[in-house]
Amino acid sequence: MTAGLVAALVVACAVVAVGVFGATWRRDVSAAVATIPVMFAGACLAFVGVARFAAAGGTHLLGQEFAVLLVVAAVALVALGLGIAGREGNR
Repeated sequence: MTAGLVAALVVACAVVAVGVFGATWRRDVSAAVATIPVMFAGACLAFVGVARFAAAGGTHLLGQEFAVLLVVAAVALVALGLGIAGREGNR
């Protein structure tokens, strides 16, 4: 059995929804910022899934390259957010 594009997009939407729920549920800023990579992971799954099924016979690397770029952006965003949250706690 193979997974189709709809299944990939449903899983991606579920992962983004879990990330949004975690970000809104947490009252602590650092815990809410920690769920941002989960939302980015859902977006990465969507890009990889679309690139996989859009490339008929060519390479499937465009979605994977964009997913790696999103992962790097998520890590930078979390580092920045935790740095700002750490400064707010000292005041």
